Amino acid sequence: MNVLSLERKDVPNAIKKGGITICVVGGGYVGLPFAALYADLGAKVFVCNRDQKKVDTTNAGKTYIYEIGLDELVRSAVSKGNLTATTDVKDAVSKSDIIFITVGTPVTQEGFLEDSQIKDAAKTIGSAMKKGSLVVLRSTVNPGTTENILLPILENNSGMKLGDFGLADAPERLQEGKALEGLKTEATVIGGYKFHSKSAEITAGVFDMLNVPVSIVSYPITSEFSKFVWNYLLDSAISDAQIIAQLCEKLGVDFMEVRATANTDPRIRMMVAGPGSGGSCFPKDVAAMLALAKKAGIEGNSLKSLELVRVINGPVMAEHVVSLVESALKEKNVRLKDAEIGVLGIAFKGETDDTRESPAIKVINILKEKCKSVSAYDPFVKNAGGFAVERSWPDAIKNKDCCVILTDHKEFFKISPEEIKLNLRTNCLVDSRHIINPDVARKLFVYRGVGRGTR
Repeated sequence: MNVLSLERKDVPNAIKKGGITICVVGGGYVGLPFAALYADLGAKVFVCNRDQKKVDTTNAGKTYIYEIGLDELVRSAVSKGNLTATTDVKDAVSKSDIIFITVGTPVTQEGFLEDSQIKDAAKTIGSAMKKGSLVVLRSTVNPGTTENILLPILENNSGMKLGDFGLADAPERLQEGKALEGLKTEATVIGGYKFHSKSAEITAGVFDMLNVPVSIVSYPITSEFSKFVWNYLLDSAISDAQIIAQLCEKLGVDFMEVRATANTDPRIRMMVAGPGSGGSCFPKDVAAMLALAKKAGIEGNSLKSLELVRVINGPVMAEHVVSLVESALKEKNVRLKDAEIGVLGIAFKGETDDTRESPAIKVINILKEKCKSVSAYDPFVKNAGGFAVERSWPDAIKNKDCCVILTDHKEFFKISPEEIKLNLRTNCLVDSRHIINPDVARKLFVYRGVGRGTR
C-alpha cells in the first residue's frame, strides 16, 4: 500500500483491518512493546532483531524483557498471526508500508549519541523500501540526525527522493515497565517537513488510533531536541528533590510531607527523592545535551546546571545512601568495614529488569568496597554481574547487619517490617525508596531513610 496516498483520518482504520504492514527495526524495550501493541490492534507487524535467540523467543509467543502486560500481548499478537520476529531486516522492510526505527544510540566518550546503528538501519531500509513507504525514527538521536544523516542515506540507497517516500521523527517518551500504558496515554510529538506535510500527517494517523494527544512540529530537529529537553527537565527535577531531601534530613523534617505540600501548588511538580536516577535515557540524554551545549560554544556558569544534575543523581546520592548505612550501623556499634549488608533491589527503578546506569548498582559497588560482604535480591534481575543475586529477599538479608532498600518494586511494599527484623542479625534498616512507614520503622530498627528526618 502507498500509505502516502491516504488521508490521516483513514490510517487507523487501515491498520485495524490489516491493510497496513508495519516493520519495527529494533526489538528492545522500545521496539517490542510498540510492535506487539500494533500487531494486537490488527496490523501485520515484523519486529527485527539481530539476536536469533530473541527472535525465536518472540515467535514462540514469549518475551525476553519485562514490561507489565507484554507477555500477554505478545502471546495474543503471535497467536493471531499478526506479529512475526525476524533477523532479515531487508525482507521485512520490502514487505512493509511503514518502517519504525527503534535501534539503540549509546553515548560516546565525547558525550554525543552514537549513530552507527541508525546508519546501518538506514542503509538496509533504503535498499529495500517501496515507493510510497513511510520511515519514522523513534530512537533518541543527536539533533539534526533525521535530516542530515538518515534522509541522505535513505535517498542514496533507494534511488528515491523525499516525497517518493515519507520521513518523520517521533521520539519515544516511555517509562520502562509501563511502556504499554505509556503508548496509550503519553502525548506524541512528530517532526515532519513543512514542504512535505504527508510524512507527519500519516505518522500522526498511526498514533491517532491510540487516542493520544499528537503535536506536529515544523522539522525533525525540533522533535529530536525536544527529547533531550524532556529528559533534562525530569532529571533536573529529581536532582532538586535530592537536595531538598538531604536538607530535610538535617532539619529533622519529613521530605514526603514537604513534597506533598509543594505539590498542592499546580505550578509545581516535585519529584520523589531516592538513591539517584538511572536507566538508558536520563544519563545519556543529559550528557548529550551537555556535549551539544559545549559544541555550540556555551561556557561557564550556563553549563553548571547541566553538569550538576548528573553528579547529584549519580555519585552524590549513591555516596549519601552509603553514609546513611554507616550512620545506622554506628548507632549499633558496628563498623562499616565489618558489616554484612543485604540489599533489596538491583534494577534502576521498580517493575523493570533493566540495570543500565542503575543507582542501586552504584550503591552496591561502593558498599562492596567498604563492607565485609554484600548480597542482593531483585524479583526481575537474575544476573547482575560482579555479585551474586539471591533467590529471595530473605536469602539476601538473612543474618545481615543492615537491610538497604534500593529499588521500589511492588513486591517490596508487601514485605512487613517485622519480617525484615526477624531475618536480620543487627536491626538496621536504610530505606532509600520510601517503602517502609518511618513511624513503624523507628520502633523496630535503627532506621535511616532518604529525606526522612529523625522524628
